[in-house]
Parts: sequence; C-alpha cells; structure tokens
Amino acid sequence: MGTYFTSSGFSSCEVGGFVASALLHDLRVNNFTFTNFPEVDVAWDDKNFHITLKVQGASSSTFSLDYETVKSEVKRFRDKKDASAQVFDVIQKHAAELEAAVART
Repeated sequence: MGTYFTSSGFSSCEVGGFVASALLHDLRVNNFTFTNFPEVDVAWDDKNFHITLKVQGASSSTFSLDYETVKSEVKRFRDKKDASAQVFDVIQKHAAELEAAVART
C-alpha cells in the first residue's frame, strides 16, 4: 500500500512511478542485460526519499532525492513528461550498477 504525503500532495507510488518510467525509457534505448524488470524500493525520512533498484536477488546502491526534487519529478510524471535529465542520469547510473551486480551473481 502506498503512503500519501498530504503536505506535498503525492504518494510513494508516484515516486516509484517516475523512477519506473525513467527505467522504461532506458530499457527502450539501451535494453537491460538482466531478466525481468527491476523492483523500485522507495523509503523516506524527514528530508529525503531513498530509492533502491532490485532484480534477481541483486540490488543497486541506494540513491537519495530531496523532497523538492521528488515533488518536481512527480509533477513531470503526472504531466506525462520524461524525468529531468539530471534525475534520469542518476536512475540510469543505478540501473547500470544493478546490471553489474546481477552479472556478479
């Protein structure tokens, strides 16, 4: 079940959604070397969202985005726009890291 952040006006599912959308774009352009589609694990604290990509028993390192960045990316997601270049680069880097982790297993 997702968590709705009333003061920010979005849910944890939408955070996972914009990450998944960026991963879909990366898949279309570059493909993945692992089987299946990564799980997007979203956690948070008072200042940041912490995101980890997982597949086939392997994980990327966790990356963090502050609330303002996440709020902006959720707005882009709702408007059916791609992730910003800066955030896409972070997500793509962690997808590549996940590929390397899977290759080591």
